[in-house]
Amino acid sequence: MVIKRLIILYGSCLLKISVVVPALNEESHIEKTLQSIMKQDGDYECYVVDGGSSDSTVRIAKKYTRVINSKRGRAVQMNTGARLCRGDVLLFLHADTLLPENAFCEIRKRMKDNTVAGGSFYITFDSDHFLLKGASFITRFNFRLFHFGDQGIFIRRDIFQELRGYREMPILEDYDLYKRLKGQGKVILLRMPVISSARRFMKKGIVRQLLINKSVVLAYWAGIDTQVIKRFYDDMR
Repeated sequence: MVIKRLIILYGSCLLKISVVVPALNEESHIEKTLQSIMKQDGDYECYVVDGGSSDSTVRIAKKYTRVINSKRGRAVQMNTGARLCRGDVLLFLHADTLLPENAFCEIRKRMKDNTVAGGSFYITFDSDHFLLKGASFITRFNFRLFHFGDQGIFIRRDIFQELRGYREMPILEDYDLYKRLKGQGKVILLRMPVISSARRFMKKGIVRQLLINKSVVLAYWAGIDTQVIKRFYDDMR
């Protein structure tokens, strides 16, 4: 029994994880994000895909990993990075989001189940505000209305390629991928949190930002064109 467990553990460590970090003017956050990646164990690679930053993002990122230049747009940037990846599992991580310890180990362990297509973490924020704690609690439930790219979406590379990557839409590309992923196998929620910046909520107001986030999802479900949704989102920011 002990030998069998060691074999399973060893096999899971062989899974290579490719991390893609889209970035645009993230000098205040990207260093901590990359440090949280560098602390992980096992075989992995990491690409920061920059969309034309005018600050120190690229200089900072180059201290830690390879930086790729891309056209601006989160979906475009993530697809650009994914084309370079050679890992078994792709992890798309926002530049202001920190991975928990042992994140890669947990992904590898769960992805040993061949019926699992991908998944995400739940989210916490770098703020103790009770409303954000409530929003974080909701993401502990594996229900698609509550899951976005800032929770760290991971997916098998062959499935990502089969789905032809992210649709290069102006908004909700992460939500769209997560929705399509449901048809490829099990989509799991890891019971460990990534830590995301609460800056948008602090800037615009927590209630306002929460309402905006849910409004754009409901608009997407209602079939409203994403160009229209993006204009609404930009106007409300």
